[in-house]
Amino acid sequence: MTESIQDIFEHNIKLIGDMEKAVYYFREQQYDKALYLLAHSIDQIKLVIEAIITNREYFNLVDTKSMLEMLTGILDSKKNKDFVLLADLLELQLINFLIGVQELIISKEEIIYDEDTYKENIALLMENGIGFPKEMQEPINTTKLLESGYRVEFTSCGQMTLVAENEGFKFYFHTNSRIQLEAFLLARNWKQKEKKRYLIYGFGMGYHVQELHRLAEEAEIDIYESDCNVMQLACAFTDIKELLLKKQIKLIYDPELKILRERLANMQETEEFFVHYPSYQNIRSSEGKEFLDNKLSWLKAIEAC
Repeated sequence: MTESIQDIFEHNIKLIGDMEKAVYYFREQQYDKALYLLAHSIDQIKLVIEAIITNREYFNLVDTKSMLEMLTGILDSKKNKDFVLLADLLELQLINFLIGVQELIISKEEIIYDEDTYKENIALLMENGIGFPKEMQEPINTTKLLESGYRVEFTSCGQMTLVAENEGFKFYFHTNSRIQLEAFLLARNWKQKEKKRYLIYGFGMGYHVQELHRLAEEAEIDIYESDCNVMQLACAFTDIKELLLKKQIKLIYDPELKILRERLANMQETEEFFVHYPSYQNIRSSEGKEFLDNKLSWLKAIEAC
């Protein structure tokens, strides 16, 4: 992937996430938040369109005229304060357009990871995380992970999701579509004004943790994870450097969930505990899974379905 295409791809990931949130806020009539996101994205949208035009041979299926008409419609509806139409244009035209660009790039490129970035992420994890084994510093063995049922896939927005297999069942950790929207909605559901610390079981690829931190910047977040393979893949295929450097975020390796068990026994009123369900499905310790089965009533309802 050339540097210019890489820039378009990475910028689109952020744009899609910000515009998804803007649409959500428009629908809730939180216009200040929606317009803030849009105002900080307009110049980037223009740059992406210009870059696509510059690389027109690569993006030979993209209609330049329709791009400019789309941008004009967005700017006009913003100027007219027609926020219902503006939300529609962002959702039905801009986001779909950006996803189409991402899918076109994905169809032409291979899934690769930057070894230097991976090593940097692992080093930060070992430095700032708690209890992670030194063996994680060894080069990632993709063949072994594939044989064990792990698989990473591009989603339509350009970020990576993860598939794992446990007890004969395969499952996804994150959506195949709009990852940042899914993570944002989950984090919105978890966020509580009176809580100062969140205890989360399951890191996955870190998207829900990142969104929770953005919504509750002052809160402490402790993440418990029992699978080193998941953390290795997150370090290899997602941009988690920001999370690993945040003082409010603590990553704890807990293969048997013993640390989590002791911690939950001493929870305070200003703390809350949540489980990332796909990470629960991935628990390899029978004792750990049984502990969460007994701790969370809604898990019983799922099993009964």
